[in-house]
Amino acid sequence: MIKKFLKFRAVSLVCAAGLVLVLSGFFWAYISLRQVGWPIVVHFNNLAGINQIGGISELLYVGITGTVVVLVNSFISLELEERDGFWGKLLASATLLFGILIFIYFAAIISVN
Repeated sequence: MIKKFLKFRAVSLVCAAGLVLVLSGFFWAYISLRQVGWPIVVHFNNLAGINQIGGISELLYVGITGTVVVLVNSFISLELEERDGFWGKLLASATLLFGILIFIYFAAIISVN
């Protein structure tokens, strides 16, 4: 597997960037919101207001889920890159977009709280 990471560096770097975004967003939110305690506004809508409240555990669930999704997508994109370059690059790009969206989610949670 390490040979694939070295062979397909572009796909590996794009997926690694997605992983860094997810993990850095989670740690940023954890460090910023650990003093807030409970409740934390998890979802806010301009029309309805606060839709969902929770604690640090909900942020942990999002961080773990995002990390698992990025890792699974990374392995799949490496396999696809070996067979057909287009699909591997497409999935790696989608993984980076996913990482960006999760990072924006954590930034929004920090700004609301």
